[in-house]
Amino acid sequence: MSTPLPPPSDEEREAFRTAAIRAGRTPVPRGFLLLVAAAFVVLGGGGVLLEHVLGGSSAPPSPVTTTTAPANVHPPSPTAILGLHRLSGARAPAIALVDQNGRPWSLADARGRTVLLAFWNARCDDICPVVGTELREARALLAPRPPLIVIVNTDPRATSVVARPAALVATGLLRPGVLFLNGDLAQLNATWARYGIQVHVTSASAVPIHNDALYVIDGRGRLRDLVTPFADESRAGRFTLGAATERAFARALATLTGSVSA
Repeated sequence: MSTPLPPPSDEEREAFRTAAIRAGRTPVPRGFLLLVAAAFVVLGGGGVLLEHVLGGSSAPPSPVTTTTAPANVHPPSPTAILGLHRLSGARAPAIALVDQNGRPWSLADARGRTVLLAFWNARCDDICPVVGTELREARALLAPRPPLIVIVNTDPRATSVVARPAALVATGLLRPGVLFLNGDLAQLNATWARYGIQVHVTSASAVPIHNDALYVIDGRGRLRDLVTPFADESRAGRFTLGAATERAFARALATLTGSVSA
């Protein structure tokens, strides 16, 4: 069972948010943080503590927001920036999906390489633009030996294999060493469950809603870290984050990933 360390304090996370606001952004707090309850999911042991709702009218997970900031804002730690949870090194749950070129892919195919495993919608209509930018910048910082970036689709309405998925084109990640995985609904739902990804699709929702998680998996297929991406969500449902904040997140992610041995 993976046992995460205690999450960063609300004060640390709020200090980072406040520093970003003072850098010139005006966020809409409605969806500022989609924190990952999956940090406390039993990974690799067959147990998941999250319910998956595909259809129906269940309410989406409530975003966690903060409304007050400390008087003195200090530079945030990498742990606070990343919303980092250290994992125990248990074997990463199995993945058996198909990449954007129609080739079957599993974690065994990544043996010997560090993997950054993310989850977002095929149409890039969720947090995709923000996390995609952060992954692209972190990848560049880790050249000439970047990690393998693997993204699993979270949109049950867009399960067809597409050679140029919007999730990669819009983020500048359509390049070697970046995979976008898809599959039928049963395969996707099994993968979401194993990694604690909660997907909600309701009759009133135009876009699937899900929690956000980014896993660092080492070259032996072990879970090393769980990172919590975040962004500001406008009333129109568009996710953004200031360039300086994205760069800070990317630098912290590159440092974390670079410290993982195969």
